Amino acid sequence: MSGDNYTYIKMSDFPTSSTPTPSLDHCDYDDWYPSFSIIPSVYVLAFLVGCLGNSLVLSVYLASRQHLPSPYSLIASLALADLCFLVTLPLWATYTAMGYHWPFGQPLCQISSFLTALNMYASVFSLSTLSVERYWVLTGRRHSGHHPLTRCPSRTLWILVAVWVVAAVLALPGLLLRSVREVELDPKSEDDPGSVVLSCQMDYSMLVGAELEEAEKDRAEVWWAAVLSLKSTLIGFLLPLVIMLVCYCSLAQLLSKHFGHGPRPDRRRQRRLLRVIVTLVTAFFLCWMPLNVNKTVSILLELGFVPYSCSLDQALLAAHPYVTCLAYLNSCLNPLLYAACDPSFRERCRATLLTCCGMCRRELLLILHSSLFMKLLHSSSVFSQRRLPDSL
Repeated sequence: MSGDNYTYIKMSDFPTSSTPTPSLDHCDYDDWYPSFSIIPSVYVLAFLVGCLGNSLVLSVYLASRQHLPSPYSLIASLALADLCFLVTLPLWATYTAMGYHWPFGQPLCQISSFLTALNMYASVFSLSTLSVERYWVLTGRRHSGHHPLTRCPSRTLWILVAVWVVAAVLALPGLLLRSVREVELDPKSEDDPGSVVLSCQMDYSMLVGAELEEAEKDRAEVWWAAVLSLKSTLIGFLLPLVIMLVCYCSLAQLLSKHFGHGPRPDRRRQRRLLRVIVTLVTAFFLCWMPLNVNKTVSILLELGFVPYSCSLDQALLAAHPYVTCLAYLNSCLNPLLYAACDPSFRERCRATLLTCCGMCRRELLLILHSSLFMKLLHSSSVFSQRRLPDSL
């Protein structure tokens, strides 16, 4: 359930898109099950915290966008990407709680997988663009004396459009290749007849020629799984990591000189914004690195580039649900990191919440007053009707 996510079902049941398949008869996977209670609980908590936090980030941005620097539009883009994914977390939580049984049908399987991949690519591209933009500003303003994007808001809009279009194109395999398939689980004992689950998984059969023999088809599907999995790791993780490292290593040599000049409030604002971005970048890579390492080693093991080992195979399989959970938590962490690193964001959040509370209070008072008025009017009408016969 990552960018090219795959289903966690023990390997003796069926090979999945990026889990090792050699020598299955020599390994015992019966005891390798994830926690079907802890992981769904974490998903639900991440959904609640993440939706509230990222909605607040977008509300703050929309309320203050005229006064915020252009980099905050990319931070809003990051919040939107997280929200697109977070709405699918209840589905993934249910899927996990039911022992990786997908009861929601194929369309939701495809859409949820697409939004998961879209979140990963849109998030990392937004962070990469933020890093390049900060490098451009803090190195280029020494010569140009102005912010390159502030004077050209349309350029920021085009950058955002490009980020989302590229992310959507790269996420298409999750939409086009996902399918819901029946999977027969091996019986746990002689008296157990076994069971069948509906698995939301990648289906590479449409990429493989129908004229191939069964063994060749299986091998071709393995290679397609490897190509798409490595694509997501290279484009969605390693390449952005290299870009950001280059930007921040270069900036580290210029920070003291750059922040030593100019008005003090401007220097303070630049430091604060840079601290927020560096914190977001660090959190993203710490959350997503274990999953990408797990996927890459699994692919190399499956293709034979790493000597096959049952213990390594079992460790990768056992760790996968938890490193996936860690990657998903990144979507609810970002608003908390904004609040921890940026005092101005906390002030804007407080102002936004007070405004919302004030509006809700006024609406509630209007409703109560209206209700009270209607009751008084009704009571007056009843009283008049009761008094009418006496007056006659």
